[in-house]
Amino acid sequence: MKLRKALKMAAVCTIAGAVAAVSLCGCSQKKEGQLLKTIEKRGVMKVGTSSDHAPWSFKDESDNFVGYDMDLIREIGDRMNVDIEITDMSFDALVAAVQSGKVDVAICCMGAKEERKKMVDFSDMYHQQLNVYLAKTGAGIQIQDMEDITNYTVGVLSGSLPEQYITDLVEAGKMDGDKVSRYEKADDEILDLDAGRIQMVAGDKGQSREYEKLYDVEIIWEGSFYGTGENIAVPKNEPDLLNKINSILGELKDEGFLEGLAEKWQTD
Repeated sequence: MKLRKALKMAAVCTIAGAVAAVSLCGCSQKKEGQLLKTIEKRGVMKVGTSSDHAPWSFKDESDNFVGYDMDLIREIGDRMNVDIEITDMSFDALVAAVQSGKVDVAICCMGAKEERKKMVDFSDMYHQQLNVYLAKTGAGIQIQDMEDITNYTVGVLSGSLPEQYITDLVEAGKMDGDKVSRYEKADDEILDLDAGRIQMVAGDKGQSREYEKLYDVEIIWEGSFYGTGENIAVPKNEPDLLNKINSILGELKDEGFLEGLAEKWQTD
């Protein structure tokens, strides 16, 4: 009898422990749709960026984050009454960082291309700039059509919209994949272009204009690969946060704030 009673008590304790564990697990799970409230309660919005994207996101001589996107996200933070905490990472890690919750949002002259939209949501477009081809100054390369780039060795930034365009050309059989070099940092592709290790770079106009000042390279073509612009990446299923950001972006557009940023940072 004593043994039976002991076994019965042990079973009850085991079940109670299991229920408690499940309850605790449920409480610790992230609740979708609550990120805006979490940010407001925390008083901080965690932002991911990549600091090698002047004039959008880069560091000044004092190691401070500066640029169009940095001014914009700080203004959004001010209007949300929260501080902005910026984390620097490679461009192609930004979407995954938002998706995993490492950061709340990401901003870095990022286009809302279809591949990314499968993983995160995007704010309304806050700016639209042109894409460009860069070549070494005096190389004599003539581009008549956007797809003429298939005739050259090309550098692209991993995870960028230009990379997607070049990848589309390769997958369509229009370009030899061996002609494409992918880089984790934009500076590295420009250094290779300047040194003659590749013939062209596909990039964005705003950033490329900065490189024209620093290296022996020049823009030889400009246009739009997909007709997209710049957006802020937000986790999926967070409509309150997305709507809040879009509402503020609408205010900033109406007030002329976005136009002022474009003039300040000379973006196109």
